[in-house]
Amino acid sequence: MALNLASPEIQAREQRLGSITGYKGTLRDMASSGCSGCLSNRRRCFTTVSSCTHFHCLSLLINIQDSVIVDHSPNGCTSGIIHFSANRVVGGRLGPDTHHARVFSTNIREDGTVFGALDSLRDTIRAAYGRYRPKIIYVSTSCVSSIIGDDVYSVVQEMREELGVTITFASVEGIKSKIWASGFDAYGHAMVDSVIKPPTEKRNQVNYIAFAPIGREEVDRLFARLGYEVLYLTGLTSNEEYARASQSVATFGQCGAQSSYLAGSLEQLYGIKYFQSYLPYGGIGFERFMGEIGPYLGKAELAERIVAEEREKYREELESLRKRLSGKTAVILLGASYAYEYVRILRELGVRVLHAVGYHYDPRLDNQSDDPVAAAADARDFEDVPTSVNDIQTMENYLLIKKLKPDFIVSRAHGDGCWAVKMGIPDIEGRIGLQVFGYKGLVSFGRVIADELENLNFVKKLHARYESPFTKEYEAWDPYFALEDTEEAI
Repeated sequence: MALNLASPEIQAREQRLGSITGYKGTLRDMASSGCSGCLSNRRRCFTTVSSCTHFHCLSLLINIQDSVIVDHSPNGCTSGIIHFSANRVVGGRLGPDTHHARVFSTNIREDGTVFGALDSLRDTIRAAYGRYRPKIIYVSTSCVSSIIGDDVYSVVQEMREELGVTITFASVEGIKSKIWASGFDAYGHAMVDSVIKPPTEKRNQVNYIAFAPIGREEVDRLFARLGYEVLYLTGLTSNEEYARASQSVATFGQCGAQSSYLAGSLEQLYGIKYFQSYLPYGGIGFERFMGEIGPYLGKAELAERIVAEEREKYREELESLRKRLSGKTAVILLGASYAYEYVRILRELGVRVLHAVGYHYDPRLDNQSDDPVAAAADARDFEDVPTSVNDIQTMENYLLIKKLKPDFIVSRAHGDGCWAVKMGIPDIEGRIGLQVFGYKGLVSFGRVIADELENLNFVKKLHARYESPFTKEYEAWDPYFALEDTEEAI
């Protein structure tokens, strides 16, 4: 289904892509059901705190240079985003340490909730422009502004005329989607609406969409050999760089969850091929990705030669790591497609994956291709693995880790790792994006795991002093106690 790019609001992932947050089964069954259009979402009778579309949209907009965000929300909705300032995320490692978060909140209070808060929105937009004179102002919405019915889009249009500056609407009310990755879609929609222009020329350029370009040196080196430049549509990217995205010939992304909408929009508007099935992580992913993009760029033989060189360069160390990790087991708890990328990466390292938890699942992405998403491609090509889908249900994940007792887990910043460590199980950070690019990334990640498992002093001591805050009855529950048998048709 084509994206409705003329609408001021995005359609939620549940309706647009058939995405789910409730599933228990195997990766192969889930992927095959999704590919055939038969995937259903299972409800939960109880949920723990998750995340929000509002938060994840602002986390991307906040790091675009030369911009200001005006957030039409209570202060509480806005304040949590400040730690996503690029300085804190990357510490100035990726460029000049000059970008700081610039976010204004309209601070909707009780009177605004009752009588409307559009005057406050107008005043805040004027204040933001008066202080910074930004090239672009992004106006975001919230649950409260949606519930009270404020017509934010009309004010955005009004203030464009008054100030004569680009002001863009980002509709990110958390109540409109259970899948917090829908916030990434709102960010993509805002970028297409405000910044990305029709190309005046085509360049030897490939887009990469992600949170941050950490690890770009390796990627720049390999694409330079193909005769192409990589344009990073990530944190610390300027609006001028985003404007050049339409001049590229191809796009790939950190993961489908974060890149789908923007990449799909670029393909729909400008015919820029979106490579979605094979992401270049680990050795196998790298080989499959280069096998696809190389011929598309007219560099098939050179791509094959690069793959062979990289495989041989890291062959001996990879074999050594497989011996060190042989027989080890893992549980994966990561966002959407990344969970299933790491199933393959760990298998390459000789680790047996006991279970993979994805924080949601997209059976398709935002382009018009019939190519399978990355998880479905892996399910078709490799041994099956038990999987479940939840939107960061920490209590469910706690019980799962306790039941399976893996040698280690792979997680990120969603709160599961602290519980594993208290159980004496080390938590390995699931590196995102280019840090696990190709054979070099595979070997680097393997070293981290092997070194961690050979020094368990910290987790053992912490576990010895840990007392569970939960009752014995709760500790004995099945991990999926809240997952109901009733299903919602997508």
